[in-house]
Amino acid sequence: MTPLALVWTTVCLWKTVYSLTPTEFHFVRYPPINDTEVLTCECSSRSCQTVFWFRTLHNNSGFQFLLSLNNADRTSYGRKVDELRFKASKRDMGSKVAFTLRINKIKVEDAGLYSCMLQNQKENELWRPGVLLRPGETRPTLTPVTKPKPQGIPRGRCTKRNYQTPKGCGSKVLWPLVGVLLTLAVALIYTLYYFSRLPKKCRHQFAKKRPLK
Repeated sequence: MTPLALVWTTVCLWKTVYSLTPTEFHFVRYPPINDTEVLTCECSSRSCQTVFWFRTLHNNSGFQFLLSLNNADRTSYGRKVDELRFKASKRDMGSKVAFTLRINKIKVEDAGLYSCMLQNQKENELWRPGVLLRPGETRPTLTPVTKPKPQGIPRGRCTKRNYQTPKGCGSKVLWPLVGVLLTLAVALIYTLYYFSRLPKKCRHQFAKKRPLK
C-alpha cells in the first residue's frame, strides 16, 4: 500500500468509526488489566497477502495505525507502537487464512475499537467488523424483560362490576340487545306497511259485494 493510499484509507476509517454507535459494534470484550487479548481477522480464501491493524482509542485521543503483516511474515509497525506488546501472526486454516493480533499486558489506555483490513494480490481492500475493547470494566448485566400478562375475559354470571369492562360481560349483553332492537324495528315497519294497505283492500272487497241495480 502506497503512503497516499494509506492516508486515504485512514481518513475513510476515521469517518466510519466515529459514525458508529456502541450498539452497532460486532461485539465488545472486557479483558482484565495486565491480561492478554487475541484478535482474529479471517480471510475466506488464500488470496489475502497483507493485513493492516488499526485502532481508535476510547478516550477520543485519535486514530492510530498499529502494524501490518504480509505473507512473508514481515511486520511493519506504526509510530510510537510498543513492539513488545503488539504482536501479529498468521495461521493457515485449509482453504482460508487467519491473521491474529496479540496484545500483551493490556492497559486502561488500550480501550478502543480495533479493526483490520485485508489486501489481496490485486490490492483490493476488505474491511472486517471491529472489536471494542474495554479493559478493566465489568460486563453489564441485562435485566430480563417481563411481559405483562394479558387480561382474560371474565366468565360466569355478569355482575354490575364486570359489566362495565369493555372486554368482559359488556360484549355479552350489548350484541343480544342490538339484535332485539333490530327485530322490533323490522316488526314495526312491517305492521305499519300492512295497515297502510288495509283500507284499500277493504274498499275493494266492499265494492265487489254491492248488488248491481
